[in-house]
Amino acid sequence: MAKPRRLKMLKPQVSTLKPKLAEMSGTGWRAGKTTTERGYGYRWQQARARFLRAHPLCCYCERQGLVRAAAVVDHIVPHHGDDTLFWDEKNWQPLCKPCHDGAKAAEERGARQP
Repeated sequence: MAKPRRLKMLKPQVSTLKPKLAEMSGTGWRAGKTTTERGYGYRWQQARARFLRAHPLCCYCERQGLVRAAAVVDHIVPHHGDDTLFWDEKNWQPLCKPCHDGAKAAEERGARQP
């Protein structure tokens, strides 16, 4: 008969949930807005496609000597609804999805902490 397995303890996820909770509670700048209302409509999709054609590789991966296709146009400085910052191409960088969701997200979480 097989020995029963013990469940592993999961790491607390509170710190990663704080930004999402703020959005859900209606206190974040994105609360209650659709992606189009936040600026990610047809005009953004066209600009994003053009930018990725001109900058096809992830800049975070390139810094590590890796070659990976970019899939996300990231705002270097989060725009928080500021149209000028949103559309400033000098504030855009090409990232692959893992870098955008991992390293960049961790940087932004770190910047929010006091």
